[in-house]
Amino acid sequence: MVQYVITPWRDRAELLQVRRMLYPGDGKQVRDEERRHAVARVSVWMQRGNCPHLVESTAILTAARLNDVSGNSTYCVRAAYAAAFCRFVTGLLDSHQDKRRKLSMYSIAKTIGLPATYVELRHQATHEELPSLSKLRTATQKALRWIWDYYWVHLTIASPVNDDCKGFLKKLVEEKNDRARWEMETSLSGWDEDRLLGALVEIQGETDETEVLLRALQLHRSIVNAMTKVGEKKDKQPLERQNLDIGDVKNEMSRMEAELNKEDDAESAPKDPETIVDADAGAKGWSKWEGPWTPKPIGVI
Repeated sequence: MVQYVITPWRDRAELLQVRRMLYPGDGKQVRDEERRHAVARVSVWMQRGNCPHLVESTAILTAARLNDVSGNSTYCVRAAYAAAFCRFVTGLLDSHQDKRRKLSMYSIAKTIGLPATYVELRHQATHEELPSLSKLRTATQKALRWIWDYYWVHLTIASPVNDDCKGFLKKLVEEKNDRARWEMETSLSGWDEDRLLGALVEIQGETDETEVLLRALQLHRSIVNAMTKVGEKKDKQPLERQNLDIGDVKNEMSRMEAELNKEDDAESAPKDPETIVDADAGAKGWSKWEGPWTPKPIGVI
């Protein structure tokens, strides 16, 4: 029986896009506007339902950091940090609670690898005086790193077997982020090679952007020549540094298509059933059998 998984995002690529806004990685800087856009999108997902708790926790912790700016009241900033952190810890531990017998928060935290100091800080913020601002800032940064290691880092592109091949490839070659493009390429094994090549040829004929054509050509070449496995990271040199104009790309595309057509014609050419290899003649290829043909029953040597 088929089981459907309902998610608030359209596809896995949208979820990974939000991840890149919240965790840029590779030393890249993300503007506060992009983080606010990611938080707003997660807020929409919460309205749709079925949003994972750690996705929501990442958004509210990030929102608390965005609220920590000069001009805001220190007490309000502390309250925002405390509320976000308590919701993160409480919701996470409650989701692992045993329904038959109630377990302590410390035992659940130990089971899932959550530091015990997070439980202590949650207890202090809930039942005692609000922790200091510096303590809450440090705890929030550590919590975001813990969520990354526990949830976000394990996300990959889902198998696109039932999706639109051409649409997925078009999104792949138009993606400018090298890391995101590599993650998308790891899922191409779900399609047949002929289908991938046909979709790439259509994409190459519909666009005039040099970078898109170059990415499509490189992916086309890797599939045809089987030089690299689909999904491995390609040339690390940025595309912007390669001095190829659109004319060179189109000429290379035409040359590759001509070679493919030549190979297809050679494979589809009819062969004479009466020709066999003449090993004694020392000639290469096929030659005509000159002597009489004596059929033999199957199984007789």
